[in-house]
Amino acid sequence: MLMKVKYVTAVSVTFLLLVVATAFALWADVLKIHVETRTGNIDIQFDGTPNAIEYTEDTGTIGEYEGKDVAKCEAELVEMQNEETFASGAGLLPPTWNPSSGNNDLELHIAVSNAYPGYICKIGNIAVKNTGSVPVKVLVKIVDKDGNVIRPERYFGGFISYIDTDRDGCTELDLDFSSFFTLNGTQLHPGGSQQFTVNLRLPIERQECIKENTTYEFYIIIIGYQWNEYPH
Repeated sequence: MLMKVKYVTAVSVTFLLLVVATAFALWADVLKIHVETRTGNIDIQFDGTPNAIEYTEDTGTIGEYEGKDVAKCEAELVEMQNEETFASGAGLLPPTWNPSSGNNDLELHIAVSNAYPGYICKIGNIAVKNTGSVPVKVLVKIVDKDGNVIRPERYFGGFISYIDTDRDGCTELDLDFSSFFTLNGTQLHPGGSQQFTVNLRLPIERQECIKENTTYEFYIIIIGYQWNEYPH
């Protein structure tokens, strides 16, 4: 009986080794899937050569009243760095934003000097262009020098939009809502652009808010969000 058990055991072990050896001797072939994902980028820039045109509120004609040359309005594109950081500090970018590869763009700088109630300056021949590879939707905000968002007081469908830049409770400037505000929600595909204007007025009807020998400073922030993540 013992010999029979040993014989059975020996046969079982031999069979097991044969099965294992056979398993290692099987042929095989391999298929491989190689995944390579390359991301695009978001980048918007100003396009064009800005020009400034002066108007007289009294007559609505080009040039200052009686042909005088009193105030001066200039517009130019100048180098600006870390513009995304400025917008983020004003709370205009989500906490999860990533710095754009299109940093260090040009800034549209508008300088008005010796202005007075009734003076109007219109900046034209300028556009926002999508120079990235991903579609964007545009968001426009007005921010004071301390990074606080300014909400315009809109009248006549936005044709008149008063703003208070020094936060004294008195609105001293008027920005035509039909100018750059119309960029809001505009979708730009790669290579696409949209023209706009900046219409700045020192309203006579608010001259009690306009102080002499004072500098009023604010920023117009234009943000290009990836088109499928535009804030609603």
